[in-house]
Amino acid sequence: MSDVTNRSSKSICTFCQTPIKNEAEEYSCPSCSSPYHTDCWFENKGCAVYGCGEKLRDYREESSMRDAIINIEYLINKNQFSEAIFEAKQFLKIDRNNSELKNHYNKAVSLINNKINLMTSGDEAFNKKDYKSAEIYYKNVLKYTDEVETNFINARLEISKEKIPEQKRRAVYHNALIIVIIIAILSAIGYLGYYTFILKEDRDYSELVKSDNARDLKTMETMIGKYENFLRSYTNGKNKKRAIDRINQYSYQIASIYYKDDWKLALRHFNKIENTLDQEKSKNLKTNIYNTAFNEYKQKLSNAKKLNSISKYSESLNELNNAINIVSSFPGTDMTKETEIIQSNMTLLNKKISSILKINDIEREIREKEKELSGISSSGNSGTVLLTARITGFSEPDIYLSRESESGKTVAVRNVNKDYTIGQIINIESLLSEKITVPGENGKDITVPLYIPYYEQNLSGENITGNPEKEAAFERVRNLKIQKEKLDSLLKMSLL
Repeated sequence: MSDVTNRSSKSICTFCQTPIKNEAEEYSCPSCSSPYHTDCWFENKGCAVYGCGEKLRDYREESSMRDAIINIEYLINKNQFSEAIFEAKQFLKIDRNNSELKNHYNKAVSLINNKINLMTSGDEAFNKKDYKSAEIYYKNVLKYTDEVETNFINARLEISKEKIPEQKRRAVYHNALIIVIIIAILSAIGYLGYYTFILKEDRDYSELVKSDNARDLKTMETMIGKYENFLRSYTNGKNKKRAIDRINQYSYQIASIYYKDDWKLALRHFNKIENTLDQEKSKNLKTNIYNTAFNEYKQKLSNAKKLNSISKYSESLNELNNAINIVSSFPGTDMTKETEIIQSNMTLLNKKISSILKINDIEREIREKEKELSGISSSGNSGTVLLTARITGFSEPDIYLSRESESGKTVAVRNVNKDYTIGQIINIESLLSEKITVPGENGKDITVPLYIPYYEQNLSGENITGNPEKEAAFERVRNLKIQKEKLDSLLKMSLL
């Protein structure tokens, strides 16, 4: 059903709007394929669809179109492109599908565009007085101009030919002026470079000499630093020797003037200039510095011995470190012979410092053991007592008078294995031996109890207490005190 409908719709004549009965009567528009009766097509002289534009052509129309194309081609050949474009537009309205007509139209448009571009470029160059370029553009544009335009272009070419020689002369003068200016600029740059780089060393050294007015240690060291910075900037400069001479001069002044106050400073500056001095000057200055350092070394060694004698071992070691630093500053001299002695003393001081820690540990353990023994004695397992007293004097050999801390009573203590000093506080496990008569403070004899340290009795091999725990504690205390005595003897050693 749809096929019948479509066919009938295509069989309606576009012009008369009546059905087309058969295919023999049907004619289709070559452009838009609209259906027509053949008679309707010729009657309408073409397509009736708005915008199609397909027209019926007869022989006369074909002949007229051929003449138009020939005429357009003629106008193009005569360089009358505007007229050719106008003619082509008019006939394209009649036959817009004519390919030959379109080609002529496009050709005319292209050629007139070329002419306009060349003419525009030539006029711009001419107005800018670039006559050489204008001449080139105008010569090229002659290919596209008609007779009137050709006369105008030729007039412009004549003007350009007259102006070109004058322009060349100006260009020569202009280029010569530019060369002169460039030479002047290069000369100025060369002089500036010479002044900036070649003469910079001389200018810097001149400024350095102007500021060279050192009068004391600080200003002399400042000037040495400035000359050294100058040498770093100009390693192989022509003023190198003069800068080195000034450094050596200031270094000699510092070493010879300030060696008594600061021999290290003097030695540092002397080492810089030793090879530049004559033999006599070098020997005298080095001797002065050495003697000052040697005196300081002796003072450090003396200080170390004094500090050692009052048990300030760390301070003494610090003085010896200072002394060894002084010795190291003078290798190969007589001072270095004492290096081994200093090192031996430093070793001894290090041992003493470590011994103090050990002694503190031993004394702490002795106190703990004596407290332990006091606890055992207070239990009533033996006849020992814990005696705490301060030594006040001497009686017979190995007999010491003392005053008990709690009661204040005078007692005597016999000890053949240990020396006590007056004022020393003792805290020992003791046995009451007997009573003895000793001189009192007012000169009269008094009778006092005599105590004997328990561990002394224990040395005889007798087991007085019968308490193994107490015997072990006494043995440990005895060993600790022996160790302490050895360490005490180390602390009493003097430095070499």
